[in-house]
Amino acid sequence: MLPIWSAAVDPHVVVARAFPTQPGGVREVDLARETVRMVRDGSGEYLLIGRRGLPLRLDVIEGTATAGPVFLHYDLPDDHRLAVRIAIIRTIAGTGPIPCHHPQLAKRLQALQALDARAAGASLREIADHVLGPGDWPGDGEHRKSLVRRLVAAGEQMVRAGPRAVLDG
Repeated sequence: MLPIWSAAVDPHVVVARAFPTQPGGVREVDLARETVRMVRDGSGEYLLIGRRGLPLRLDVIEGTATAGPVFLHYDLPDDHRLAVRIAIIRTIAGTGPIPCHHPQLAKRLQALQALDARAAGASLREIADHVLGPGDWPGDGEHRKSLVRRLVAAGEQMVRAGPRAVLDG
């Protein structure tokens, strides 16, 4: 049984083949440092990569992507989803922003993550690094610090309003 994030089910999944890295400037991907959920069967690995709170999905049909640094060769059909898949690849490679198909929901989820981290005792800086990714602290004009404060406040407001506020915005 395929996981729901398989390319056979979800059009936002990228199919790849993993090969051991070799000298010569080939970009490596090391998923050992990522939060990865994996389902493996006879046809490959189905990876759900958590990065800054948003999911990236990858089907590895040859080799293994979790054994350390690897070179990924992507299978990209030239169809109407090509741009989305390229954005996902750039994100996995660390050269692009995280693609999000539901930006309002993503912001609400970030707010809830910020609130959870704050409730667990994390500092605003720690929350920024976890939820927004690495960056200057507090940022020009303290923009990162202000953004994290707004995220925590939005999370508190959603919790008070109940589950419908999370889903409907």
